[in-house]
Amino acid sequence: MEFGSACDRLDREVAFVRQFRSHYHPNLELHYVAVDRKETLRSRVETLRHLLSNESLQLFPDFLQRKAMLQSLGYLDENDTVCLKGRVACEVNTCEGLIVTEMVFEGMLNELEPAEIVAALSALLFQEKKDEDLDSELPERLVSSCERMKAIAIDLGQRQKDFGLPVDPLEYCVNSLKMGLVHVVYEWACGVPFSSICELTDVQEGSIVRCITRLDELCREVRNCARVVGNPTLYRKMEAASEFIKRDIVFASSLYVS
Repeated sequence: MEFGSACDRLDREVAFVRQFRSHYHPNLELHYVAVDRKETLRSRVETLRHLLSNESLQLFPDFLQRKAMLQSLGYLDENDTVCLKGRVACEVNTCEGLIVTEMVFEGMLNELEPAEIVAALSALLFQEKKDEDLDSELPERLVSSCERMKAIAIDLGQRQKDFGLPVDPLEYCVNSLKMGLVHVVYEWACGVPFSSICELTDVQEGSIVRCITRLDELCREVRNCARVVGNPTLYRKMEAASEFIKRDIVFASSLYVS
């Protein structure tokens, strides 16, 4: 019955249209073509407008949440202008920049010696999963700094969760910080031979070399952070830290050259 009603309604519409004089215009087909093209173009314009709008961006809500989180931490101001903390974070590319930035602004690195600094920073670069209990032989100041790094990571993870991002604070901490080479890197920065530090862990030698070489790059980035904030003490410490780890076989041009 619905189909029959629709057909009757269509017949009435056609009969009504045929009452207009324009329906018998000799150029009616050309006019229909022009109207059809106009409607097609209008539809395309609406589609393109939607594609160019923020509503069509699948990650736009995620972007707004992250921006609000950065504003709450002082990386952006209310006008979306990058603040000093944001400029510092932009200097870090080798690891989680937010954690490094918070460490710099909390003055953590100022309290450590160069060897302790690179040992703590190694937790941001080491990727492998292993037993991460810190050795009792490490300086208490270094152990305390590693615990503060974990607290910073958990707090940042909670901030992201509070702003609606799908982040678990503990998982964020575990994924961002791995303490497996803290003792190894500390001993290396203190001048211990490579063969001796390899005995401290079951991590492959290649992973140790890769972590230490990446540490040199991170030291340069943190040194740039110190320059941005105007901290000459930290700047000199990072230069010294870089010098402490750049030695022997780890930074040889080739491991196969005797």
